[in-house]
Amino acid sequence: MFKAESLESGYVKGNTPCVLHGPMDFEIKPGTLVLLAGKNGAGKSTLMQILGGLQKPVGGSVSVNGTDIGRADTETRASLISQVFTHLPDMPLTTAKEVVFSSRLRFLSTWNSHMKKHDRELLQALQMCGMEAFADRQFNTLSDGEKQKIMIARALAQDTPVMLMDEPLAFLDYPGRREMLARMKNWCAETGKIIVFSSHDLELALQSADAMLLLQENRQHRWEWDAEILQKTNPAGLFSA
Repeated sequence: MFKAESLESGYVKGNTPCVLHGPMDFEIKPGTLVLLAGKNGAGKSTLMQILGGLQKPVGGSVSVNGTDIGRADTETRASLISQVFTHLPDMPLTTAKEVVFSSRLRFLSTWNSHMKKHDRELLQALQMCGMEAFADRQFNTLSDGEKQKIMIARALAQDTPVMLMDEPLAFLDYPGRREMLARMKNWCAETGKIIVFSSHDLELALQSADAMLLLQENRQHRWEWDAEILQKTNPAGLFSA
């Protein structure tokens, strides 16, 4: 269960708290694909950082299966939440497989020669993204879309109950976006993962999401939990006055 209680998203400037949204209370059940939507500058990335424990909330708490993410140590947090960010890292002299492997360091006592013991998990994560053929390619030689898929495979290999994905479709072409959304929906259904993702491609995202959190103006937000309603939603209508 992914849960927020009286959560206030925002930041502190000097000694002054700036609340962007909230308070929010929600519970997301396993196997749910959640779209986080909102205009540019609405605070989606800030909320993602707070949900992942990388930034403290102005108020309230976030928990996964009863563990308070804001109070958890780094290793515990890494066992509960994996994240895909909007920027692509520069990783020279590193293969795609090694990038994926880097998310499994918490399972190791030393780096040493242990990667072979994790071949099955690494190959499975690459296969889930359709990237197994790229395992031995140098990461920096890949296209931006291919790099994005490798970073998503990395998050999968981390083996967490919750995945947070900030604009995972950003570097993909239209067929790639459709394929990735279908894969994400399958991951939720087949593994019970909770995936929260942001996207500006609402026409496609609304067809796949099980639920939507819409960040609105004046600290307001709105949930929609009915997938059938989401599929019939006009994206332009989400931002009308």
